[in-house]
Amino acid sequence: MSKYYLLLDTSTEVCTVALCDDEGTILGTREDNRGNKHAEVLALYADELLAGLPKGGELSGVIVAEGPGSYTGLRIGAAYAKGLCWTLDIPLVTMTTPEVLAYTALQQYTDLPAAALLLPMIDARRMEVYTALYDHNGVPLSEIEALILTDENTQKRLVDTTEGRSVVYFGSGAEKAKEIFTSLLPDSRFLPDVVPHAEAIALPGLMKLKAGETVDVAYWEPYYLKEYMARKSQNKVLERLTQK
Repeated sequence: MSKYYLLLDTSTEVCTVALCDDEGTILGTREDNRGNKHAEVLALYADELLAGLPKGGELSGVIVAEGPGSYTGLRIGAAYAKGLCWTLDIPLVTMTTPEVLAYTALQQYTDLPAAALLLPMIDARRMEVYTALYDHNGVPLSEIEALILTDENTQKRLVDTTEGRSVVYFGSGAEKAKEIFTSLLPDSRFLPDVVPHAEAIALPGLMKLKAGETVDVAYWEPYYLKEYMARKSQNKVLERLTQK
């Protein structure tokens, strides 16, 4: 019986779902970039793709982006992935969101020099980003961190770590780095319009699956990096103050 795998990414404002075979060939994709519709479209997209499974095929695993990223989006993706894997008793593989971004950039920009360092950036509000360094093959060269781009120590570390090598940066947090990097990393290159796509993690995800790098479906939780802090509406706070 042929094996097929569902690929999910709800970790950013873009919700992407894909289906691939055991060789990593993409059989179908779905995408929604409205930012707040993940709960509405995720199961719908997955059902549409699974309905198109070739005759005699079966879903044999799920590969999901684990974060860091949108707290709500991560919860939605994790709940669906865990529920599906638990119900069907199939393995679950996770990929970090910076990894997904790095592999997406490599697919989208095939002209990147082999010596270039990849710096995916996920917006974490204000001048902060979630990021890590990767080589041209998507291999991580550093741990994922929350970095404040205007911090002098952060800037010094970036210069020292990249050691004058060409850096390409991209993702939802990359736009606000452009002015800083113009002088800080003059040989760097900004890649526009790179959003994480689930289809980009087919091959690396299958490699992890075949290497036995799966997670415990019952206990796995998304990788938030930072604790979630609920923000009260400013209007409600002002309303309470004026009532006192």
